[in-house]
Amino acid sequence: MIAHKGTLFINPSSGARRPPGEREAIRAEAAATGLEVVDIVHGLDIAELIRQQMDRGRKLFVAAGGDGTINHVVQPLVQHPEAVLGVVPIGTYNHFARDLGIPLDWREALEVIANGEMKQIDAGRINQRFFVNNVSLGAYPELVARREERGRDYPRWKARLYAFRTTLRTLPRVAFAVETANHREAIRTNLFMASNNSYDLSRMGIEASRTTLESGRLSVYWLPELPRWELMGFVAHYLTGNVRTAPGFRSFRTSQMKIYSPKKEMRVAIDGEVFGIAPPLVITIVPLGLTVRVPRAGQIDPIIGNRRSSRSERSNG
Repeated sequence: MIAHKGTLFINPSSGARRPPGEREAIRAEAAATGLEVVDIVHGLDIAELIRQQMDRGRKLFVAAGGDGTINHVVQPLVQHPEAVLGVVPIGTYNHFARDLGIPLDWREALEVIANGEMKQIDAGRINQRFFVNNVSLGAYPELVARREERGRDYPRWKARLYAFRTTLRTLPRVAFAVETANHREAIRTNLFMASNNSYDLSRMGIEASRTTLESGRLSVYWLPELPRWELMGFVAHYLTGNVRTAPGFRSFRTSQMKIYSPKKEMRVAIDGEVFGIAPPLVITIVPLGLTVRVPRAGQIDPIIGNRRSSRSERSNG
């Protein structure tokens, strides 16, 4: 019987139109390297299963999916001194993997899990839930909810277009008070985000990345409430990498903040998935609270900094 050296959780619904047979190939390759493979199915308590396996001495846990899949896997791993996260990025955007320089080719990602090095990075926390990328209020949670209501079998580009049109029509807004150690402010906004470390906002659109995940600080971004036509202007600034020049754009850095609202529940997007959370929202940074398996120094392409291109990307490049 194989002595498993770790567990790989694979999300069968991650990613848009992945190649036929890819997930089966990932399962086979992972099992051959000594990883127990667990399919993420409805009703599976991932956190509890991981805790049970950690109690039996297992330390390595791999998320094969997108940022939402990673979020579910990391919950019991943050602040656990011996737990290690591995990532096989087969989601739609794979922001977290890109920021860590993990290759987007799944075979190369498995090679990193087998032979990469350990790195301690920051995580974020909102009330009782950890996050690796960001949390958002306002229009973005609505956008995610509208996209997901079309279902995983619906073409993703059509679902995103539908979500964008629907959200723009309703233009959700939120009002709350933000409190940090040195500041308190009432905010009314369509767009509000707190991220685990800072984004490089000079990059275009969804390619905005983080140059470090070890600064020990949250970055907070928001806009005042805007009419639709001005919001479209902000989107144009965002897509062209000029977001900091957008009228009204605000940002600051902190290690902890609280959000107060009279609402019984606030809709929050956490790493791209929507949750209802009762305020106050306490958002903090967890410095070096998560250990991740990343490429060794020799595997990182110096031309693109902390991002490593996959074989498939280089062959197409």
